[in-house]
Amino acid sequence: MNTIWIIPIEPIDQRYTKQWYDNIPVILEQQAGSDYNIVTVDGEDFAPEQRTEGAFLDFGATNVYKATQTAEVSKLFSNGKVKAGDKFLVTDAWNFIITPIRYMSDLLDIPVEIHGIWHAGAYDPTDILGYKMRPDWPHHVEKSWFHACDYNYYATNFHKTMFLRNLGIPQGDHDKAVRSGQPHELIVDQLTQYQNTVKKRTVMWPHRYNDDKQPDIAEDLASDFDFIITQKMNLDKADYYKTMGESQVIFSCALHENLGISVMEAVLAGAIPIVPDRASYREMYLAEFKYPSEWTEDFQSYTYYRPQLVEFIRERLDNADAYLSLLQDQRDILIRDYLNSSVMINNIIRKGT
Repeated sequence: MNTIWIIPIEPIDQRYTKQWYDNIPVILEQQAGSDYNIVTVDGEDFAPEQRTEGAFLDFGATNVYKATQTAEVSKLFSNGKVKAGDKFLVTDAWNFIITPIRYMSDLLDIPVEIHGIWHAGAYDPTDILGYKMRPDWPHHVEKSWFHACDYNYYATNFHKTMFLRNLGIPQGDHDKAVRSGQPHELIVDQLTQYQNTVKKRTVMWPHRYNDDKQPDIAEDLASDFDFIITQKMNLDKADYYKTMGESQVIFSCALHENLGISVMEAVLAGAIPIVPDRASYREMYLAEFKYPSEWTEDFQSYTYYRPQLVEFIRERLDNADAYLSLLQDQRDILIRDYLNSSVMINNIIRKGT
């Protein structure tokens, strides 16, 4: 029997990555049945004295985690545990483990498939890797990992198109890039239970406190609304979802968003989304929930358009019931197209390399 080796991103309780760590094996087992063994390859959970400010991961600890995963996978190859026909699912493709997996597969004559999920990287100028890393070395690395993978997954067409364009991937290799929803199926019921929760007249801003999310805009809007900035509250996941379920509106002014799990979670819980008409939001959300991108392109633009944005938010708060039908339509879109990993899972569990 072949094995699907899951190479997880670090499971962080406050982020969706812990849910992925727990849920992806379950989803694969449900779909694969008895055709595959499902094995997760952990890394060393190194907790530094200080974490990288404003980042999703600590930039030192993440290398400890990935390096120890790499060491374990190398032992699995050398000890004959990895077999021809096995599959590797790398749940964050910005991971140098892809290089040694392909290296060992080729040189040890053990043909395996590599499936990588892309989240962000230096190819995205609005991501922290894009605006802090020196060009052009990370782009060459990213292209190498793309080509080393048999399948590369992107949650939105916006993300997929940006990746292929910015890295100059040849047209003949575009079939290695797949638009697929992400493995969030198991959070749907967990969040839709909040749909009928009595909503407070609150606006939730759920993002990391980082420049690409523009927290200064959220801070300024807090003078007009009862604004909840969750990163200031140190909530565990249960309290985060409870707070989300009580919020009337979920607001984003993010410059960088290749999917936006927090806004999707809030929509499942019954909040009205208010998002800029840019990035992945453009393809994901109905017109009634999008405001013009120029209103929050930067703080100066926001200052100019602030009255219009305040009115846009206030109108949704004042007339929340009028959006219930559209909100259900929006939930259906998200569940069908973005919170559903069937395309990815079907690729992984099919037979053959």
